[in-house]
Amino acid sequence: MGKPSSQWTLTLHQTHLALAELSDPQPYIILREEMMKSATLMEGMRAFAIQKPKKMTFKLAPEAVETLAEWIGKPLLAGIYLKRRYSWILPIAVLWVIGSLPIRGNPNVGTDAVPFDPIALILGLTLVVSWAFAKWRPHPALFLVDSLWFLAMSGHLVMNVMDGRSKGWLVLVVLLVWMAMSGLKHFIRFKGMKIERSEP
Repeated sequence: MGKPSSQWTLTLHQTHLALAELSDPQPYIILREEMMKSATLMEGMRAFAIQKPKKMTFKLAPEAVETLAEWIGKPLLAGIYLKRRYSWILPIAVLWVIGSLPIRGNPNVGTDAVPFDPIALILGLTLVVSWAFAKWRPHPALFLVDSLWFLAMSGHLVMNVMDGRSKGWLVLVVLLVWMAMSGLKHFIRFKGMKIERSEP
């Protein structure tokens, strides 16, 4: 994605943004309803990216990020972040449920039986239910739910490692804890806020 080589200004209006190059008085108009679609604020990276009329990414100062986020509005940001977090969760939940089922071993080829894992089943089903709520009844509490889920899953993996599974799983544990902390921050930021259902 291209980076602008000259200086630009971003002006906030009630219904739109005006993005203009200093050498060109004609601004690009970005309607409010296009925000987080063809124009995206990436708060963590302190960047603002547009897709049209051409692809560009602008680096923003911290105060500019805060101002633009306030203009976009917390309800929209909360809905977008919730949708992104849960967009990839259903396949993981299904795999977790399948992985909880018992598998018969085969002594002839040296494979051991895998017992039924009720904890993994509960975790998987909890995530399926959370995904359904995120899709049809979004609520800030779901950030907390998936944070607790990631912490529970990381604890479950740690117990498995202590029982003899590969220590390589600890890399996933670190990622899960990071995801849990991220979700907790979102929950604290957006709690008590009504989230509208995102467009499919």
